[in-house]
Amino acid sequence: MRAVKKIFLTLLVVVFILAIAFTFYLSGLKPTYDGQLQLPNLSSEVKVHFDNHAIPHIYAENTMDAYKALGYVHAQERLFQMELMRRIAPGRLSEMFGKDLLETDKFFKTVGIHRMAKEEAARLKSSNSIEFQLAQSYLDGVNYFIKNGPTPVEFTLLGLDKSEYTIEDIYNVMGYISFSFAQAQKSDPIVTAIAKNLGPEYVADLDLAGHGKTEMIRNYPQNATMEKLSAKADEIMNSLPAPTWIGSNSWVVNPTKSATGAVIFANDPHMGFSQPCVWFEAHVVTPEWERYGYHAALFPFALLLHNRNYAIGLTMFENDDIDFYYNVEPTATIKEEIKIKDADPVTIEVQISEFGPIVSDVIDGLEDKPIAMWWTYLQTEQESMEAIHLLNHAKNMDDVRKGASKIKAPGLNVMYGDKDGNIAWWASAKLHLLGDNVDRNLVLNAKDSTHTNFRWLDFTENPQAENTPWNYVYSTNNQPDSIRGGYYPGYYAPEDRALRITSLLESKEKISVDDYKAFFLDNTSTVSAKIAHEFARQIEPQNELQKEAKELLANWDGSHSRESKAPVIYQKIIYHSLKLAMENKLDSGQFEGWLNTHLMKRTFDPLFHNDSSKWWDDLKTEAKETRKQVFNKAFVVSLEELTAQLGDVKKWKWGNVHTLEHPHPIGKVEMLREYFNVGTFKMDASDAVLNKLSFVRTSTGLYPITSGPSTRRLINFADIENSQSILPTGQSGNPLSDYYDDQAEFYTKGKWRKMMMNKEEIEQKAMGTVIFKSEN
Repeated sequence: MRAVKKIFLTLLVVVFILAIAFTFYLSGLKPTYDGQLQLPNLSSEVKVHFDNHAIPHIYAENTMDAYKALGYVHAQERLFQMELMRRIAPGRLSEMFGKDLLETDKFFKTVGIHRMAKEEAARLKSSNSIEFQLAQSYLDGVNYFIKNGPTPVEFTLLGLDKSEYTIEDIYNVMGYISFSFAQAQKSDPIVTAIAKNLGPEYVADLDLAGHGKTEMIRNYPQNATMEKLSAKADEIMNSLPAPTWIGSNSWVVNPTKSATGAVIFANDPHMGFSQPCVWFEAHVVTPEWERYGYHAALFPFALLLHNRNYAIGLTMFENDDIDFYYNVEPTATIKEEIKIKDADPVTIEVQISEFGPIVSDVIDGLEDKPIAMWWTYLQTEQESMEAIHLLNHAKNMDDVRKGASKIKAPGLNVMYGDKDGNIAWWASAKLHLLGDNVDRNLVLNAKDSTHTNFRWLDFTENPQAENTPWNYVYSTNNQPDSIRGGYYPGYYAPEDRALRITSLLESKEKISVDDYKAFFLDNTSTVSAKIAHEFARQIEPQNELQKEAKELLANWDGSHSRESKAPVIYQKIIYHSLKLAMENKLDSGQFEGWLNTHLMKRTFDPLFHNDSSKWWDDLKTEAKETRKQVFNKAFVVSLEELTAQLGDVKKWKWGNVHTLEHPHPIGKVEMLREYFNVGTFKMDASDAVLNKLSFVRTSTGLYPITSGPSTRRLINFADIENSQSILPTGQSGNPLSDYYDDQAEFYTKGKWRKMMMNKEEIEQKAMGTVIFKSEN
């Protein structure tokens, strides 16, 4: 008995020691927020104060040192995110996740972003420009952390080795982000199939151009084949373990319109939700300059930023910068190797044409029907690094305009406001015009000169507005007004958000900071309300439940609060009405593909108000169906499904079906989900309101949110040090950090935190300070 007790006590001691050791191991993986660290070749020491949300405030005596420290603190919070993002464009995800990502890697190897990245990196390096020097200094900080810092737990779980980062990696991330902005790869093939199989009347009823009924940003310048192509693009983008870049809002009022007497600036870029979230915040100060910025993974320069003089925000321009061509001839063949975790590597042959890579080679069943992808990004020399550097280090509005002019792709709306009262927006992209009668929503003919001859536009011809007489500028990804008598083709958002923000901005003579906060969280769509009211006029209820549902729709104001019942009914009817109208005319899977396109959101409003549209008739029946019949059938089916799904109508609450979870790639493993993912939260809003929280419509009646505001920024030049923002989850990408999800509840409740800029306040409230000293 005494021996058993001794063994038991020994085991307890071993377990206790192992527990302590494991605790110390986990503690060692956390970011360093206090103490002294070394960095090679610093000119002088750099102090980094971390505020109570782990935002670094970097104080350096010179710019090179500042960027080196920025690289280190960025890497200690987001190294796995950097690793993930740098692997997408060069087709290296299979090395991380195995053969499940092989098709994705094949696709990106074919597109060729990595080939462009290699050329651009070599060009920048040979220039030895200030952009190159600062980017390299940032990478030196990242790479020093790789060598000397702890290994993130994701690397251990996936069995990944750490390796240094290069300028080429930065360009690969830039290229992927540019591609994720594009929409044509999803929609052009489906529109082509509709035109070919059903005829031009069906395309016309969808009002793809949208010129007749939409809110436009006002300028003030100073076939089966097609189905497979669309389905492949959809599959690729949905399979990525990284966020896509979706849309955005921004609005800026000048001192005349502002209740504070100074410019007020707002921006909330819409991106796919992920964990960690997209942005890493950093405040950098040297004797020469200051910047509070938002950095994408592996970006030395901020994409969103402000200082005491000016603010910059971004939204998607949504211009069409991708065209597909058939009747193409290969001009070169490139062999690409794809390494696969726990499997032999695969070699593919990529064919190149004068119109770009032949993407049909990586789509089953299309090998004998060559289709090439012409993309602005691959057709022009990029100046991305130079453009972003200039935006970060501008001296005045002219510098910002110049920086905006250097952006070729993706198309962006650069939003601007400054302390002197200037406001502006510039559509920043390298635009090109084909012939007037060429429909770029369709796949084009490489043998037709009207489809291939084009003219590049000068930046001065782009849509833009500076210091408007109506005292504000805004963008909600909606279509700009005509330029030189024509509309530039694109995949612009429907008018919901544009109508709402213009009505809110014009509803008051002066707009206050509190008004701004309310605008960010606004969840009302007047367009949705009008559609619901049209439904109600057409519906003929047959029982008490249907009467109650009809009344809810008839009286709905378009608000999407989590306690509301009307949006639950509305979204169900939207889905079933579209399904009844379209599925009988499209090939298998095409309807679901259409629901995933950007165009779908723009077209169902005009379609639902068009009583004579050809879409209402079911081509598989002898009778001629009407819009009223489709609406009533959709209404009955919707209520039956909601009753089966949710039970009593009292439980038909929007928050019960509209939820948000922030997914981490490791969280796909169910046993690890609760440790890596953040959420789930019941949410207000929808995909058609200012507080845009997007989802995909399916038959399930559930609307898990896929994208939304990646940050909310509110900058008041009358009180710059009390400007405010929020992140969806937290600053840190390290699941062991206390700042991994500390902002998640704030975000879901529409709360804010200060973007601190006052040095004395930062030093007083810092939860820790790291002092970097030179290793030499």
